[in-house]
Amino acid sequence: MKRFRWNLLTPDEQAVLVLSEAINVSLPVARALLNRGIKTFDEAKHYFRSSILNLPSPFLLQDMYKSVERVLRAIRDHEKIMLYGDYDVDGTTGTALLLLYLKEQGAELSYYINDRFSEGYGLSTEGIDSAVEQNISLLITVDCGIRENEAIRRCAGHGIDVIVCDHHESDELPPAYAILNPKVPGSTYPFRELCGCGVAFKLIQAIAEHLNADPDSWQKYLDFVAIATAADMVSLENENRTLVREGLQRMRTKPRVNLMAMFSHMNVAPAEIGMFHIAFGIAPRINAAGRMHSAHLAVEWLLCDSSVDSRRHANELDRINSLRREIDADIMVKAEKMLDSHFASYCSSIVLYDETWHLGVLGIVASKMIEKHYLPTVILGNMNGLIKGSVRSVDGLNIYEALQECADYLEQFGGHYQAAGISLRPENFAGFRTKFNDVCSSLLSIGQLQKELVVDSRLALEDITPKFINVLEQFAPYGHGNREPLFLSDELVLYGQPKLLKERHVKFALRDKNGRTFDVIGFDRMDIYTELKSHSRELFTMVYSVEKRIWNNREQLQIKLKDLKLGKVQQSG
Repeated sequence: MKRFRWNLLTPDEQAVLVLSEAINVSLPVARALLNRGIKTFDEAKHYFRSSILNLPSPFLLQDMYKSVERVLRAIRDHEKIMLYGDYDVDGTTGTALLLLYLKEQGAELSYYINDRFSEGYGLSTEGIDSAVEQNISLLITVDCGIRENEAIRRCAGHGIDVIVCDHHESDELPPAYAILNPKVPGSTYPFRELCGCGVAFKLIQAIAEHLNADPDSWQKYLDFVAIATAADMVSLENENRTLVREGLQRMRTKPRVNLMAMFSHMNVAPAEIGMFHIAFGIAPRINAAGRMHSAHLAVEWLLCDSSVDSRRHANELDRINSLRREIDADIMVKAEKMLDSHFASYCSSIVLYDETWHLGVLGIVASKMIEKHYLPTVILGNMNGLIKGSVRSVDGLNIYEALQECADYLEQFGGHYQAAGISLRPENFAGFRTKFNDVCSSLLSIGQLQKELVVDSRLALEDITPKFINVLEQFAPYGHGNREPLFLSDELVLYGQPKLLKERHVKFALRDKNGRTFDVIGFDRMDIYTELKSHSRELFTMVYSVEKRIWNNREQLQIKLKDLKLGKVQQSG
């Protein structure tokens, strides 16, 4: 029943006591802070109270002065500007953000987003042809372009200046007019992990500051940045954490008309919006457009300021997302059936291919396979004679670096730490699968192939007080790089009988020594329900998170079970 490897962290207890007294928090909270490298009052203040006004200057990005000058010159001289975005959440939100802001500055704008299936990723021949036909003289990429050397040379040949707004890695920089990317060699920008929309946001911040404009002229796009940052699996540390927190707050208090239309489909009130709703509500619907049909639909929804049009576009995005769910569920069933024979030869990775699989949902299937089997995963389909698909990684493995080791077998690849896309010729598939498995085997220990739960502290149920919850809430938003605090409680016993919800989720109650009861929910843990039913009187230990949620306008305390073991756990293990 114990599914995960538990790692109970043990920070220095003297440091725990000092921090606890300095900021007036409980010892478990102080341990959680120290486990995140926060040791002093000032560091805790920055973590809990970082301000949007204290973000790094956008002019620390190389080429930012040059980019601002070129954009303002294009606006002043009535040049035609094309925004060229990727078809995922990051690219579409960044494109919409730039289009809305630059239109307010008087720019003459169009935008272009590739068809995922006929054009693929990056600057396509069709896209450049469209720019030439429209007499575009300035092209700004969003979430793409850093590896498009030949395409950017072609743009230059037609007199088109290119400003690259990207966040992906590249060995060789393209000959663009300007490059905005915190990951370029020699970058002086203090934070590497901005998403593509985040880089576009720094561009409008820089333009606004150059014009001495009201800060709200750029801060009003924080909602778009929050959606992109949460959806793109970039690190939620430092600047990103501030951007997402402030963006969520804007979505809760000043939601756009188009977001309100989407919230109605999700059956959620603005005040309740959190990371969960972006990851499992907003982002899938935006992505569904590019996966199943055309990303232009997502951009048109993002640009909407009309209630009628917002509802119409939101309805269509919801319909397409429902179709997407049906298709990826079917692929999951087929992929699971292929695993037994696959594991006979490959034990450190999953690489599955079927020429009939829909390319638009392969990233979702790869993510679900990671969640279930916790191995580096590649899910592939076929288009125009090439094998194409998505790669997802486990913690501790930089998938981009792993793919570099396999470059001899690949036609093209790109991505970042946890996610990537690849294409290869059919004759190279067998060689790639073997090489990828060998690379994963060499880079990952056996321990890394069991998902780890990093536990911050032991916690007694009676210590879960309103003050404890209020402080804990300030650790959010959670994501890669800023994990949700987890706690361990032992010598627990059931209060009543466990229940099984929707044949998937376990729900049960606990009682502390003061007589208070706590409801516990464990999602997709039918195994725990079965175990507790047959050992209902035994003591057990569990790892969990604690949160305050709003349901029907009422605050509720919820304990979310992560894992459980019968008996008492003496140490991490």
